Amino acid sequence: MPENPHDALFRQTFSVPEQAAGLFRSVLPPAVVQRLDLATLTALQDSFVDAALKDRETDLLFSVALAGRPALIYLLLEHQSTVDARMPFRLLRYMVLAWEAFLAREPKATRLPAIIPVVVHHSRAGWTAPRSLQGLLDVDAATLAAVGEHVVRFTMVLDDLGAVDDAALQSRALAALGRLVLLCLKHARDAQDLGQHLVRWAALVHQVLATPHGQAALVSVLRYALAVNNQTSAQELRRRVAELGPKAEASMVTAADLLRQEGRKQGLEQGLEQGRRAVLRELLADRFGELPAKAERHLQSADEAELRAMAHRVLTAASLAEVLQGRSGAPGKGRRRRL
Repeated sequence: MPENPHDALFRQTFSVPEQAAGLFRSVLPPAVVQRLDLATLTALQDSFVDAALKDRETDLLFSVALAGRPALIYLLLEHQSTVDARMPFRLLRYMVLAWEAFLAREPKATRLPAIIPVVVHHSRAGWTAPRSLQGLLDVDAATLAAVGEHVVRFTMVLDDLGAVDDAALQSRALAALGRLVLLCLKHARDAQDLGQHLVRWAALVHQVLATPHGQAALVSVLRYALAVNNQTSAQELRRRVAELGPKAEASMVTAADLLRQEGRKQGLEQGLEQGRRAVLRELLADRFGELPAKAERHLQSADEAELRAMAHRVLTAASLAEVLQGRSGAPGKGRRRRL
């Protein structure tokens, strides 16, 4: 499955330590920034987002020196249209997984690195849920104060892009690309006239183009804008971008071409997968008769790898359940789930 366009742009931009450092300087409390040595910021390869949530968030993990000691900054982008009220709990799970990954790398460690959780959020409504884990606990304020030292407590750093005006975003201490990406994350999905926004951001666009690899970076931003915005036609967007100069217009043409190529490739892959699904359905019906609704749902939800595995089992399996679930038909292997 192709990467979500929000994820792709965010990861491409902020997995670069210099860009991430600018974001952290802008959103972390000044007292924390003073204790961080952002020159040591290093992106790690770990990712802890649940597979079921990949369509609405992406994460980046960084190591950094905090007051001379090793620490981690966990950066999460949340881009669903509604707020997840249990976000602090999910963050706690991700933080535990990050600590487990650290201990796997450092099995002799007796102390854990501090983890600073940062959430960048861009929904239509803005953030309305608790920011702290203690805010999710089902106790009154007086009881929470009484048990405070005995329960897990933390408050995530929240960058709610919808609550930050454009002037403030443009004045942040980030590189031009980082500021342009944040503005696009805020506006591109819902803007009625996205081209007009880009014209207002002309100074940022020109700053991006003036950097090494700036044209390639602008291609990524424009490809994202084309992918997520259904309010502005591609022709109108190109007309507006042309006002920003020939380099910007060339980036727009390249972005549109890439998006068309990706669309054709995705359509071909989806066609092949549907073909495999249809052939497998016929084979299953030939061997086991008409498929029950539960089996049909299983077949429809299977990914390409699972379809291939079922195709290998269909010729030798003793039952439909064995094909769909990979269960053996031999006695003593456990009870089969009925379909």
